[in-house]
Amino acid sequence: MKPLYVFDTSSIIAAWDERYPLDNFPPFWAQIDKALNGGMILIPEAVIDELDKKSKDAAAWLKKRPDAIVGYEADIQAEVKVILAQHERLVMAKKAAYAADPFVIATAKVRGLTVVSEEGLGSVAKPHIPDVCRARQVDCIKLIGVIRAQAWVIG
Repeated sequence: MKPLYVFDTSSIIAAWDERYPLDNFPPFWAQIDKALNGGMILIPEAVIDELDKKSKDAAAWLKKRPDAIVGYEADIQAEVKVILAQHERLVMAKKAAYAADPFVIATAKVRGLTVVSEEGLGSVAKPHIPDVCRARQVDCIKLIGVIRAQAWVIG
């Protein structure tokens, strides 16, 4: 299966902790598991690092799917530098410990993927993932967009 999506931390947390808890929605997580193991969804290592601080259970679950995790590869790091040079406010000083956003966008740009993020639009002073995706010509959708595009029926 060809990779299609790269997930941001916000989509994983929204699904894991808020909308589709594993205990209540096992069919949803079976679909995600199949997509991760099949190569449809990729997760940057930076997202795993961020999840370790925000949602340890989700991070542990994802770590059991190592083939879906994209490391800090040279081409992605190079794209991160371009992104941060053009959008330096994407990662604010207080947010530096949670700096996965440029890696999500860079992975999508380098690999030709769609970003999946629950973030809304920001501003020039505080750009969010969708703003930078638009500027970098990267598609960005919310998790519900993946569910609809893949015609997943949960339950």
